[in-house]
Amino acid sequence: LAPHFEANGFRESVRVLAAPYNETMEISMSVDDASESLNHDVLLGAFRIIEQSLLNSLVHGPAKHVKVSLITDASGRSQLEISDDGPGAAPGPASTGVGTAVIDSWLSILKGVKTIETAQGHGYRLTVSFTS
Repeated sequence: LAPHFEANGFRESVRVLAAPYNETMEISMSVDDASESLNHDVLLGAFRIIEQSLLNSLVHGPAKHVKVSLITDASGRSQLEISDDGPGAAPGPASTGVGTAVIDSWLSILKGVKTIETAQGHGYRLTVSFTS
């Protein structure tokens, strides 16, 4: 089911998405007003990337703390960042499981670019940049 951003807003939709994870990890979220008013399709892409990232933080971490941030500047450039304090991964090629495929599919739709920062014992950070 797709979230109803028009009725509840993006922040509230992500809060509802994150609620079941709060039993096992603390999730902090920051969404600026410019991002809140992005069009539905862009918000859906960001939502689905957050959804998959939270699942990855739980399954592959497990992480205790996750930070989610979506910021859009005056030129319409958005940056979505999801970071966690899980065990991270050793340097080298990233795995290409189902989660990566889901994120990459949404990146293609958004015409976005992702960067991943991770190191063994130092968590995981996914940054996605796109223009709305």
